[in-house]
Amino acid sequence: MRKLIVNKVSTPGKIILSGEHAVVYGYPAIATAINLRLTATRAGKIESDIPIGAGMGSSAAFAVAISAFKVGELNFEKINNHAYKLEKDLHGNPSGVDNTIVTYGGFLWYRKETEDFKTFKQIESKAKLPKLFLLNSGKPQESTKEMVSFVAGLYKRKKKATEEIFRQIEGVTKGFLRLLLDDDNFELGELIKNNEKLLERLGVVSDNTKQIIKIIEKEGGSAKISGAGGIKDGSGMVIVYHKDIKKISLIAKKYNFGLSPVKLGEEGLRIEK
Repeated sequence: MRKLIVNKVSTPGKIILSGEHAVVYGYPAIATAINLRLTATRAGKIESDIPIGAGMGSSAAFAVAISAFKVGELNFEKINNHAYKLEKDLHGNPSGVDNTIVTYGGFLWYRKETEDFKTFKQIESKAKLPKLFLLNSGKPQESTKEMVSFVAGLYKRKKKATEEIFRQIEGVTKGFLRLLLDDDNFELGELIKNNEKLLERLGVVSDNTKQIIKIIEKEGGSAKISGAGGIKDGSGMVIVYHKDIKKISLIAKKYNFGLSPVKLGEEGLRIEK
């Protein structure tokens, strides 16, 4: 393996297309690296375009960058494993999907079979995906660790009902996979809407964020949170889609939403000059 003789790396942010929370319990998720990046040097100066606490993998991007220097060679498996340990220290019981998509980039099918055995495969997207936009619903008051614990409590109290939601989320996740593989039987807007409704049933979307999403749906679009979510105030970054791209700017102007385009399937860990 090539030694990291350079002193600078960059890592991407991420969004989860489908599978939030369910992925912690052995169900699959599809995640993608995006065009916002964190840059780190061995000396410890760090710059990042990734919003903190917005469900976009800022902590995973940091963990992977630090792990790259710690491992000392461009071995993605070792770097990813080390980053997962750092994520566990921070979040308690993460699935590992965040650090894995940040490390490898692109589109990723991911499943946590057990704590010590995880399966994932990069997806070669055959579909020309329409543009997606990001809207920040506000930084959640709850940490990712607290949101994971919240769902764990729900799972403990209502295991059968929660597992049924997870199974339905898995169905949506498989729909996203078929969409990426260019199956035109699946429509992006409907997949996004269905995913959001299931996350709302889990209770991880705040009332404020629900109102924002309802507005977007009223205007003919679809939206969903991406990440652990939030309950009391904001729920982090929201993915927004509309068949008519021109209407996106009209929605943003009408409701004073700060919408920004996002590129999917971006490169993972990268050595910088």
